Formats: sequence, C-alpha cells, structure tokens
Amino acid sequence: RWPIKIAGSDGADSELVGLGHLTPAEMAEQLARASIYCLPARYEPFGLSALEAALSGCALVLGDIASLREVWADAALFVDPDNSTALARTLRELIENPAQRLEFSSRALARAQHFSLDRAADRYLALFSTLVRQPRPVSQVA
Repeated sequence: RWPIKIAGSDGADSELVGLGHLTPAEMAEQLARASIYCLPARYEPFGLSALEAALSGCALVLGDIASLREVWADAALFVDPDNSTALARTLRELIENPAQRLEFSSRALARAQHFSLDRAADRYLALFSTLVRQPRPVSQVA
C-alpha cells in the first residue's frame, strides 16, 4: 500500500521504487512527502540523513546500533539491521497506526531541533572559553 522509495538506487521491483541519484533539493522534496524514514544501518557515526528526515517531519526507524541510540534515544524506533522480519513488522505498525506515527514524528522533530548550528556554536564557544581560562603548565628547560 505504501511505496518504498530508495534514494541512490536505480533498481526497482514490484515493491521498491529506485529514485537514483538525487540532488539535495530533490532529496528534501522526497523527505517532505515522506511519513517514515528508514535507515537500518549497521554502522553510522551520527546519521545526518536521519536528522534531515526528522527535521522534515518523518518518523524514524533506525538500525539498533549504539551511535544511533545515543543520538535519537526515545525519538526513534530501533530494529536489528539484520532482521528483515522485525524491520517489516515495525514499518507495518507505523503505517497502520497513524497516532504512533505522529508521536514518533513529533519526538524525532523535537530531538532534531537540539542539533542546531547555533547550539553547536554556543557549546564550542563555551568549551573554548573554559580552555582559555585554564592555566597552562610551565615547561622546564634543563
């Protein structure tokens, strides 16, 4: 009932729609139309694409790995990236439950807003300010 679209892939079959390479504007347009973003990653240091999806209002279904759990906490649903049955079940639950989908969309958006450039800049300035105020050790010359 819901198309599964894959950016970066030209391949398509009866269940998948390959979108090919997308420009940033085309990707933003696709995310704006999506309700769910799925990233069943086995490795992902931060998940910038998940951040973009969350800021676009998508509910997130992510690979159950430490880095994504740390970033998204309770704002996403997590699945074992090697368990296609669990992935399909989780996606089906979100599709069939609009209230849950809206809840996770709202959670993801709220969490994503913590990762703004202004907030990062403020934290870096505070850190640098602390470092500048710390006394430096005096080196001894023999």
